[in-house]
Amino acid sequence: MRIALLSDTHIPTNLDRLPESLLNQIAGVDAILHAGDIVSAPVLESLQSIAPTTAVAGNADPPETARTLSDQHLLKLGGHVIGLKHGHQPHGIQSHYIGQPYESHEMEVFYQLMSSQMPGADIIVFGHFHRSVIKRWNDILFINPGAVSGSRGESSFAMLELDETVSARIIPLVVS
Repeated sequence: MRIALLSDTHIPTNLDRLPESLLNQIAGVDAILHAGDIVSAPVLESLQSIAPTTAVAGNADPPETARTLSDQHLLKLGGHVIGLKHGHQPHGIQSHYIGQPYESHEMEVFYQLMSSQMPGADIIVFGHFHRSVIKRWNDILFINPGAVSGSRGESSFAMLELDETVSARIIPLVVS
């Protein structure tokens, strides 16, 4: 099973539309998971025309988009429980780790929070940081596909493959 993982598209605030390079690379996937900050609901219609799409609300989603989405979602796909959540936390908590490297001691708070908010998940997909990562923490695979809309000159998404094994990779995007 091939699953495209997206986050932080920020359309139309940061991009006018989904990049053609992204649409071409995710054609033929079995599912799409979007970890929030969609901003404009028609983005989900475009993705849904490619494959079944599940999305959650992010902190930058306006009320008209956010009210149609949940804050988090647990899905069973390919024999795994996948937690999908944008990743933002109350400011007083996330101010302790925001901007820190994923390997830093401060990020332990984030991993603990997300795992407690997504009980039973063996894979957690999130966004919010606009920085991609694939990291195993306490037997949970954390994946941030990065920001489709780009940040610090980098745009990316991720591809998750669930077969006999689990593999994930970050795919850089050229956004123009």
